[in-house]
Amino acid sequence: MRIPKVFPVPFVIFYFIHSVWTWNMWEFKLPQINIKRDSYNPWCYNNECCNKDWIDFRRARLQGNLSKHVFGQPLLDTVVNALAAHYNPHFPSSKALTLSFHGMTGTGKNYVSKFIVDSIYKKGSKSKYVHQFIGRMHFSEEKYVEQYKENLYTWLKGNISDCPQQIFIFDEVDKMVPDVLNYIKPMMDHRDDVDGVNYSKAVFIFLSNTGANIINEHYHDLYFKEGKVREEMKMSDFEAFIEKVAFNEQGGFNNADLINFNLIDHYIPFLPLEEKHVIWCIKTEFMLRSVGNPKQEHVKEILKDVKWGPEETKVFSTTGCRRLGQKVAVLVDKHYQHIAFNDEKNEL
Repeated sequence: MRIPKVFPVPFVIFYFIHSVWTWNMWEFKLPQINIKRDSYNPWCYNNECCNKDWIDFRRARLQGNLSKHVFGQPLLDTVVNALAAHYNPHFPSSKALTLSFHGMTGTGKNYVSKFIVDSIYKKGSKSKYVHQFIGRMHFSEEKYVEQYKENLYTWLKGNISDCPQQIFIFDEVDKMVPDVLNYIKPMMDHRDDVDGVNYSKAVFIFLSNTGANIINEHYHDLYFKEGKVREEMKMSDFEAFIEKVAFNEQGGFNNADLINFNLIDHYIPFLPLEEKHVIWCIKTEFMLRSVGNPKQEHVKEILKDVKWGPEETKVFSTTGCRRLGQKVAVLVDKHYQHIAFNDEKNEL
């Protein structure tokens, strides 16, 4: 008897193997296949697909990673809440979620982006639904602006058509030529569809050093003049300043429609790091290299290489936690080789 065309031979073989594998030997019942399961398509069991088995926001995972690995940034609760609201199945978002991270180098912008991706996609940053652009590499030549705009629009449309739940990360927005982002403004607006495609399930994240100086100066004033501690500060203390500077400074946001039409949902300030935060970063780098209790003298040795500002108070690291990993790696190799050797020997 021939197998009908609607049940291809590979599918029948798969179903037979699946049935035998999941047979309830004690109650002698046929396996119950959940036809509502997104991954009922056999291909999606081992290959990434656009379904809940591969794409599913896990709030607790994001919160855990932020509290464990990112220091001195109490305003990141806004990021967690914004993502939770965006992925709420009961109240679908009417537009793509747009987050803009601002702050000096080394304060955690890229770190946070990575943890966001890890909390949504089973394959993390290796997911085919996660895309990253770097301003100075992909959008830095003024003469290619028109080509950038057309290529970016076509590329975004093609990917969202394939799977609506994608993330697009634009790093170094301050190094982009102006006007490129204006072309994709309709994709982030409140629209049912743009040219036949719905972008409301997508997430756009912009990373920029734009506004870093105003964030540091304003934080300094709040801290020293108004007596506000870091944990008491609010988004409203910074958002208006960041928006104004981003709109007027040279870079990808200069005179951008995204700002002019209020399409960026949240401007997230990354505050400058104090000595205690830098020490946490140093100790974390030691832990990553199997050194749980580094000597205090070695921590202080690394702190000597950190530059501090502003000139009148010198309470903030001017480079955040940048380059600390390389410094720690040298000390571990020099003073803690026995620990690394023991770990390797235990693995053998």
